[in-house]
Amino acid sequence: MNFQFDTFSQLLNMAGHGIYVWTAVLVTLALVAWLIINPLMQRRDVFKEIAQEVSREQLRQHASKESI
Repeated sequence: MNFQFDTFSQLLNMAGHGIYVWTAVLVTLALVAWLIINPLMQRRDVFKEIAQEVSREQLRQHASKESI
């Protein structure tokens, strides 16, 4: 198997185009990470809100039963 680059330095430099290539790779990885993490954080926040609403509703029901 032949590799395109002989050394690690050549891999990073990529004949002068390395800065553009590696910047694109880093931006892409950052965006993919954000696309994975952001919905998970939103989901967690929604579950917290639902739990708070359920707790409030239970308190209301409990208070209405005591006032009867």
